[in-house]
Amino acid sequence: MRSLQAGDPVWVGPYRILARLGSGGMGVVYLARSPGARLAALKVIRPEFADGAAFRERFRREVAAASKVSGLYTAPVLDSDADAPQPWFAAGYVPAPTLDEALASTGTLPESAVRALGAGLAEALQAIHGVGLVHRDLKPGNILLAEDGPKIIDFGIAKVTDATQLTGTGAMMGTAAYMAPEQITESKDAGPAADVFSLAGVLVYAATGTRPFGERDPATVLYEVMYEEPSLDGVPASLRELLAACLVKEPAGRPALESVLAALTPVDPRALNSPALRQEVAAREAEASRVSAEPVTPPPPPPRVDDAETAKVGRRRILGLATAVAMVGIGAGATGWTLTRGNSKPARPAPRGTALAAAPPPAWTFTPTRPISGTSTVLVADGVVLWGGEQEMYGVAADSGRQLWTKDKANAEYSGNVAHGPTFVALGGVVGDFEDQTITLVDARTGRTTNLPRPLGVTSSSVLGVVGDTVVVRSPGDVWALDLTSGEIRWHLSDQGLTSGAVDQTSVYLSTDPSLAALDPVTGRERWVRTWPESGGARDGASLDIAVAGGRVFGNFGDTLQAVDTATGRPVWSRDTDRQFDTVVPAGANVIFKKEVLRAYDQATGAARWTLAGPEPFAGEGGHIAATGALVAAAFNAPAGPSQGFLVTGTDGRALWAHWGPADTQRGWEVAVSGSSVFATDHKRLYRFEAGR
Repeated sequence: MRSLQAGDPVWVGPYRILARLGSGGMGVVYLARSPGARLAALKVIRPEFADGAAFRERFRREVAAASKVSGLYTAPVLDSDADAPQPWFAAGYVPAPTLDEALASTGTLPESAVRALGAGLAEALQAIHGVGLVHRDLKPGNILLAEDGPKIIDFGIAKVTDATQLTGTGAMMGTAAYMAPEQITESKDAGPAADVFSLAGVLVYAATGTRPFGERDPATVLYEVMYEEPSLDGVPASLRELLAACLVKEPAGRPALESVLAALTPVDPRALNSPALRQEVAAREAEASRVSAEPVTPPPPPPRVDDAETAKVGRRRILGLATAVAMVGIGAGATGWTLTRGNSKPARPAPRGTALAAAPPPAWTFTPTRPISGTSTVLVADGVVLWGGEQEMYGVAADSGRQLWTKDKANAEYSGNVAHGPTFVALGGVVGDFEDQTITLVDARTGRTTNLPRPLGVTSSSVLGVVGDTVVVRSPGDVWALDLTSGEIRWHLSDQGLTSGAVDQTSVYLSTDPSLAALDPVTGRERWVRTWPESGGARDGASLDIAVAGGRVFGNFGDTLQAVDTATGRPVWSRDTDRQFDTVVPAGANVIFKKEVLRAYDQATGAARWTLAGPEPFAGEGGHIAATGALVAAAFNAPAGPSQGFLVTGTDGRALWAHWGPADTQRGWEVAVSGSSVFATDHKRLYRFEAGR
């Protein structure tokens, strides 16, 4: 339970808002008090979901159906308003921890408690399905462990089974780790069997502390839900066959809830009602009583931006007052705004100004013994930062900034290096000497090198990647696959339409005009080719950059952003675009397209997540951006003038801070990200910053 925040309401309908209970993708849940002093959990739907009569009609029907479910299995619905500016509904407040909270506090459940939990949830789902509802988001955070048994809450994305025509929001509904395959494909078959699938996932988590389809980024989890078998390691042997049956891919192959309940019973009614649970419930009851009895502290007013004042100051000052998040889409957790040069006009809704923080002091700074020559690049592997220019390469300890090793003549072509496990793969040799060119393998920790001579005629400007023992290099119009142990040519492809390439663990992907192809890395044979029809737009043709993640290839082909299945070449999703992006980067569950701004889309569905403008336009060439599952760092350059630097943001689109400073070349700063660390160079020094949150 938390205090109210800026922008939280004081009243919702007849309910007095007391505190925050939590928030999720669909809205915010408050502790509220009715006129008769009854406590309620009141959920207010986010504005972006409420824009349209279809949503409101669906919301009205779902609340009506949910109100028919017995309070034995859910928190009873008390009141609602589908016609309010932000629709809301109030349910009885249950002073109980969620299953997530209980497991975090006490650890996994013994078999007897897992059976009691499963039987209670199966009974609750029977009651829910009996009134025509399918929950579609059953997960540990939506299950309360009350003293009289588990209760299922949050019908915010439930589906009325006889009103499927009202559910077409265009967005995938559910939570990746517990979502059934038919929910991922947005199938009309996402009915009661989808809740059976989710129930099994919850029970696996309760028994083992791990989810059946891994703990990685959501896009990878979605892929595994669709195509991989669940991991049931640690599940009690007596439950393994039942849960495996509930987790089969085809809905028709899963057992009915009646069969699930029969397999779980009889149960010990005391198995879940432990002394620790009773103590937690008592503490929550006491806290709710205290909050209800005390005078309510109103939420602080939202910060304001004075347009008359901001019009008087320059662009940097405007961005310092309120910056960075622009047009945040559904699921990003906030709605932001855009800025233009000159007078600043807020887009919908009015901005809440927050200062863009300056970068924290560097955790360390590494200054080389002799200046870096030309433009340098940064890579991270195995706790070592590779930093090099045209004539030298340094290995620097990521944690301390201590120099581990240095190499000469190892990085002649600065754009050509990649990290492959604990090894850096670099295009090296002497600048301008085409007979002294090598592929250099550098052990990250020791700096030991292995030089592979490039065969005569092989010219290359970058390493696309390494697949097994094949290294794939490219030059404008050519791709070469070389044996990583001998340097011998495995295959060569010449195509003047080549613009970009990428690799994953199974294939090489090449973007040419006007197609995308997947090749066998050993033989070079085509596995599939996807040809783009001419749209008549201004940007028909190949993508300037492509990226691979979660079983998909992402690119900006013609006037569309595309995700293509890596196994088949079939399109997964497509989005129209009004510009050509120069860089594509996977970032957590999103994929980010970079030009002057950053645009993030959900990897699995293509749903727009957020658009981010920096203090200056982001660097207009390929690269200059790095991302992990939690962080993004991107360099920016003023179109005219010396302003340079880089912005650090979360993968949710929330800007954290920016660093301003001159770079030693017109290309600007180069960045790399690893964990919570951002490594950056102005081509004179190497810095490590801790991102912070």
